[in-house]
Amino acid sequence: MKISFIIPTIGRESLQKTISSIERADSDEIIIIRRIPPAGDWGNQERNVAINMAQGDYLAFIDDDDTYISGHRKIMEDAIQRDFGKPSLFKIKYPNGNILWKEKEVKPGNVSSQMILVPNDMDKFYKFKFPGNTNMGDFYFISRWKFEEIIWREEIIVEMGHDDI
Repeated sequence: MKISFIIPTIGRESLQKTISSIERADSDEIIIIRRIPPAGDWGNQERNVAINMAQGDYLAFIDDDDTYISGHRKIMEDAIQRDFGKPSLFKIKYPNGNILWKEKEVKPGNVSSQMILVPNDMDKFYKFKFPGNTNMGDFYFISRWKFEEIIWREEIIVEMGHDDI
């Protein structure tokens, strides 16, 4: 299975560390989209542009200040094989030790784009967006997609580059 790793960026120095953390199979791709004006939409527009470019069977999202944990590609591959055609939401860890998701519920503050591994099926997607350019584009993307089931995975796959708010 080919995974498209999507990275919206504002050009942080940490981008290279993010890229280096991605364990890729030969067929995987990394799509990096630099901030597109207007700024302040938390990378939502960049993710939407990258989704339209992605050639992978599955999509994964990470920000330019975050890193994948060692072994994440195998964890993703296992999830794809176990629950083919279904989106998975993994856990992510903040530097202060807090972990998302906390409960198996799609709600603001409990989901983030870095936890998503989703089949590349444009007919089932909603766009990353939220009125007022807030940081809830990931919530809208997940809560409005047309997949019938979400697989909530206990594995942590991303270490965030900043503490939660």
